[in-house]
Amino acid sequence: MVDLEKNEIRTGGEEIPLFSACAEDSKLCSVLAKEKTIIPVRSESLIQGVPEASIKFRYAVTDFPSHVSKKGVLVAATLVDLKKEAIPVRVLNLDYKPKTIDKGAVIATCEPVVDIVARPQEFSESLRFPSILENLEGLNEEQRTAVKELLHEFQNLFSTSDSDVGRCNMTQHRINTGNHPLIKQYPRRLPLAKKEEAERLVKEMADNGIIE
Repeated sequence: MVDLEKNEIRTGGEEIPLFSACAEDSKLCSVLAKEKTIIPVRSESLIQGVPEASIKFRYAVTDFPSHVSKKGVLVAATLVDLKKEAIPVRVLNLDYKPKTIDKGAVIATCEPVVDIVARPQEFSESLRFPSILENLEGLNEEQRTAVKELLHEFQNLFSTSDSDVGRCNMTQHRINTGNHPLIKQYPRRLPLAKKEEAERLVKEMADNGIIE
């Protein structure tokens, strides 16, 4: 959902701030479009960009380039790694006409990030470790201890429960169906015997941010 009053996008339980063309230009680093891109009507696109020149910092937050006039276009503030081959820039077209971003056009500016603080997920050793270590019967005590320390060190990379499936919003997935005609099916009623289970699953996915 887009909240224009607060200049933010709400998706998957996250609030992503947006910046309009009136934002102050930091003039620190410009990001140029890597390829020509057309943003569809009332749609969001992830545009690949490259730094305009060599930079002295690695991590930055993307902002809207104030010297570029693009009415009806917003850019999300995103933490990016400028050493990567391409910089993902999330652009939203609010207009009822497609927007064309030419190759080499300035699509964002970057403000350096001084520090990054990681906030690891809660990791319950009493609940997770026994079930994991039970499947490591071929390891001796020293190896099991090493695995335990590894899980502790990188706990934010591991699932904490069956419902902790994670989420990636850095790219868009498309399914190419070719020239196959559209398939139309009439909605079917769910049997009453399955209604309670279906409602439970939908609520579980909504609570975990899988669906909105």
